[in-house]
Amino acid sequence: MIQLIINEWKKVFSRKSNVIIMIFIVGLAALFSFMPLIFSDEQTGDITTNSDDWQSEVSQYVAQLEVESEEIASSNDELTFDESLTVSMNQSEIQRLRYHLVEGIEPPAANNFYTNLVDASSLNALIGIFVTIIASAMVSKEFSMGTIKLLLIRTQSRTKILTSKYITTILLAFFYYGLLYLSTAIFSLVSTDINPTSEYVFMTMSGNYDHSSFISYFSGLVASNLFYLVIIATIAFTLSTLTRNTSLSLGTTLGAIFLGAGITNFLASKTEYAKYLITANWSMEKYLPGRIVSIEGLSLPFSVSVNIVYLVIFLGLSYYFFNEKDVL
Repeated sequence: MIQLIINEWKKVFSRKSNVIIMIFIVGLAALFSFMPLIFSDEQTGDITTNSDDWQSEVSQYVAQLEVESEEIASSNDELTFDESLTVSMNQSEIQRLRYHLVEGIEPPAANNFYTNLVDASSLNALIGIFVTIIASAMVSKEFSMGTIKLLLIRTQSRTKILTSKYITTILLAFFYYGLLYLSTAIFSLVSTDINPTSEYVFMTMSGNYDHSSFISYFSGLVASNLFYLVIIATIAFTLSTLTRNTSLSLGTTLGAIFLGAGITNFLASKTEYAKYLITANWSMEKYLPGRIVSIEGLSLPFSVSVNIVYLVIFLGLSYYFFNEKDVL
């Protein structure tokens, strides 16, 4: 089995498309990390404290932002776009810093290491697309190229062959995800300020601020993202096995990724059974602190159970059709 996985891994990494994907991920991480420096807003200041008297420094800075906002608001009856933007950004920063003062948590710079790592999760959907591209061709490409016959004439069983392909698909999904975060972390060490505490302060979906241990928050984020990638990879892999058509499996999975949320929300407004759809449950980020569950009846145990049922069904269908269908 291990040798089969190694062979599949070598196949994937011998393709130019995989090299292009890897370069794109690293380049995207670099752009994502350095963009705040390139497009930094000079209209508003920033605060970085490393002293024992940080409360006094932050209080003075908050007072400075309040005075600046009041001066802008009182200078003209009708504010320009730049003035309105400055006032809005000042108010947001004041709210953030006041939360730090109340909770006694030393604030990091606005462009900080923790926030950069957490914000990189917005690229997880893109990783899902890359995984879909690879997974959609994992089995169907063997049939289209005729190399499936060379695999099946070996002493290894069909079950082992399919399992090796599925494990390789999941490992590749984890590899892409790890590459994204490793690249982001390395670039962020250069482009951002390191946080002064282990606490991570974030804005909730309701517009208020809350905080959590960064390790626990980030671990939950990583776990939810990896779970999502496993589901996406399994769907594409199953369709690739059932249809033996790369384009069909790729298009169907991408359609589910892009249209799934909209269709699910529409159906949720019509019937309570929408909560049983896999598209309503595959994103576990909604259960992180500060997030809101938009569909009634969903909970973390419920979503995990529904997702596992779907995974078992998908894999069951894959193994059944792969073992039963003749290879012409």
